Amino acid sequence: MEPSTSAAAEAFSVREREREKLLGKKEKGRTGGVICDLLLRLLALLLTLGALLVIASNEQPQNVFYTLAPGIPGFIARITVYFHDFPALTYFLVANGVAVLYSILSIIMSLINRGGMKGLTMVLIVLDLAILALLFSSLGAALDVGLIAYNGLQRAQWWKICNVFQRFCNMGAAAVALSAGAALLFFLLVVLGAATLYRRII
Repeated sequence: MEPSTSAAAEAFSVREREREKLLGKKEKGRTGGVICDLLLRLLALLLTLGALLVIASNEQPQNVFYTLAPGIPGFIARITVYFHDFPALTYFLVANGVAVLYSILSIIMSLINRGGMKGLTMVLIVLDLAILALLFSSLGAALDVGLIAYNGLQRAQWWKICNVFQRFCNMGAAAVALSAGAALLFFLLVVLGAATLYRRII
């Protein structure tokens, strides 16, 4: 009986060591996932904050030459263009402001969720999707205005302004690029959250 008891004990010990290794790998994977999640959220915060500050400070004064009609002498007027002259850019500002506030909140929620609560993970995924949709809609609105500003729309007699207010357009393009980078990060967060939730379920 002693050899069989010793063999059983040895087999049990081997199984326990394998179980500990497996748990260790899972714990390392979970820690790596938490760190990756926090880094992505921090980067998203920085990008949305950058977009917010750039678009909020976007204004440009410029001397513009006007002619009322052919043959009539023209005149020069000093015009200042602001981001809030365009409702789409105001919406873009608000959307990125909401994303900044949510990024701060989500970092706190992610730190709380280090234990891997499924319910909180699901809430984060849903909220990440909502912010992603908000950013995409604001990007679409800002890009629409930007294309008209760069190219004009002759049928509506909307003339392009970026040949005159070049700095204003460049700052707007920079803000759009920053916000687009943040939207990509939120997309990655949704994918990462879904993968994490799938691993916990199975």
